[in-house]
Amino acid sequence: MRIDRNKVKNAFDTYVSNYDKSDVKILLKVEHTDRVAGLCEQIAESLALSGEDTDLAWLLGMLHDVGRFEQLRRFNTFTDAVSVNHAALSADILFREGRIRDYVIDPGEDALMEKAIRLHNVYALPKSLSERERMFCSILRDADKIDILKVNCDIPMAEIYDEPEEAFYEDDISDAVLEDALAFRNVNRAHTKTSIDHLVGHISLAFGLVYPESIRLARRQGYLEQMLNFKSRNPQTCVRMKKIQEAVHLYLDSRTA
Repeated sequence: MRIDRNKVKNAFDTYVSNYDKSDVKILLKVEHTDRVAGLCEQIAESLALSGEDTDLAWLLGMLHDVGRFEQLRRFNTFTDAVSVNHAALSADILFREGRIRDYVIDPGEDALMEKAIRLHNVYALPKSLSERERMFCSILRDADKIDILKVNCDIPMAEIYDEPEEAFYEDDISDAVLEDALAFRNVNRAHTKTSIDHLVGHISLAFGLVYPESIRLARRQGYLEQMLNFKSRNPQTCVRMKKIQEAVHLYLDSRTA
């Protein structure tokens, strides 16, 4: 499938023009989209994919969060639990409303693209995926996770999670969240109870990175380490964060050995 990157960028800009780019949350998602597309491209290149498949990976990065803009307009939040599943909304806008044709004419990869976009935020990918579907899903999910680490450091946590800033410094890390992290698992969202649990949940994204290039990129950018060094005023949280830091370092070292 041939992809015209200029056409894609122009179509994306036209779509986003319907939303208020002076809103910091809208701008956040515009910039996030561009970075995720670039990360998808880097990961695809590390896998020595063809030019067409590298372009397809890049396109998935450009399209994966189109639903975020409508989510913010409708609900004034990026928190899926209190609004709508943003990945499903992205896929619906593109493939049920037909907006995908604004970006590419050829429908040849529609089924794969819809799966990758609809599944980019699930806890675990279904086993029924083909090898090719799983690869593109994993490329997109890795790229998204890497950039989420950056967003967590660049944007005040109170704005991201809609929680009072003070709570992040005072709250406990929940037992189930700690257990997930120390077992080298992505934190189950159902276990998230406190504000600081959100931070640990995003730190734990490192455990779900699939490709060696993804781990290299995550370590090189430094945001994961910045999150691990969060300074809580809660003594128990400080002890638990230290344990989580040790677990993440042990895991990443084992993956890059």
